[in-house]
Amino acid sequence: MHERNSGGIIERTPDQHLDPPGQWPERSPRGKVYLVGAGPGDPELITLKGLNCLRAADVVVYDRLVSPLLLEEASSQARRVFVGKGPGCHSMKQEEINALLIKYAQQGHFVVRLKGGDPFVFGRGGEEALALADAGIPFEIVPGVSSAIAVPAYAGIPVTHRDLASSVTIVTGHQQHTNTPAAVNWEQLAKLEGTLVIMMGVETLGQISQRLLAGGLSPATPAAVIQQGTVPQQKVVTGTIENILERATAARIKSPAVIVIGAVVNLSDPLTWFSTTGPGSAQQGDRKGRPYYTTDRPGKSVV
Repeated sequence: MHERNSGGIIERTPDQHLDPPGQWPERSPRGKVYLVGAGPGDPELITLKGLNCLRAADVVVYDRLVSPLLLEEASSQARRVFVGKGPGCHSMKQEEINALLIKYAQQGHFVVRLKGGDPFVFGRGGEEALALADAGIPFEIVPGVSSAIAVPAYAGIPVTHRDLASSVTIVTGHQQHTNTPAAVNWEQLAKLEGTLVIMMGVETLGQISQRLLAGGLSPATPAAVIQQGTVPQQKVVTGTIENILERATAARIKSPAVIVIGAVVNLSDPLTWFSTTGPGSAQQGDRKGRPYYTTDRPGKSVV
């Protein structure tokens, strides 16, 4: 391992490079949990530190949207535990997942909690970290590439642009409690300038659109819904906030999907760069209703 200075920064000489796989991260005899972001879907988008943690893990506790290719990167001796959640279907309650992480760490294991996207962006990583802290379990956060940024990028949509959007707001379309202070005020968000990115909002897209319009958002505001972003099955539907529900329904858009609202959506057409392949994976029309074409994309593997 490289030496760290008093500020915790790794110091390297010009001839030093990143540690080879297997030397990251440090093990603790007490056991330790790493909350690792797996990225948005494409297995190559995991960070180098995340990949090294995964390769060193004794136990991998993983979510539904984690790529199977990433699981293959774990040791053949590593225990793999699925705790995925889908709309209306949870294989394990969150409290049970917390208890599972604590149990494996107390047994002295090196545990990787592998979560889609980034653990702290609507990934309930904060809840798991608090549970670990309360139990006295050492833990570390390994940030991941968030779907809120990467999925729009794969659809040719930059969430900020100097001429179009100087701010971006990321919200959830799925709320556990609608009458709490954390509930989303869609009418207020309609008054904000910039880009609005909505996670887990496919099932409530109709309600969201209505409330944004009621808050004063122009019906002509560009909108996009991106299903299964960053993987070959990606599907993109574009339109306006007024007709995006109709278009998404016609295209049979389902979860997982990211919704983007704002002027930057207009860049999706000229900035389209990611080719998709497979049934139903084409981009479903631009703002003038013109269809996009689909081309094959070579297979990819984790480096």
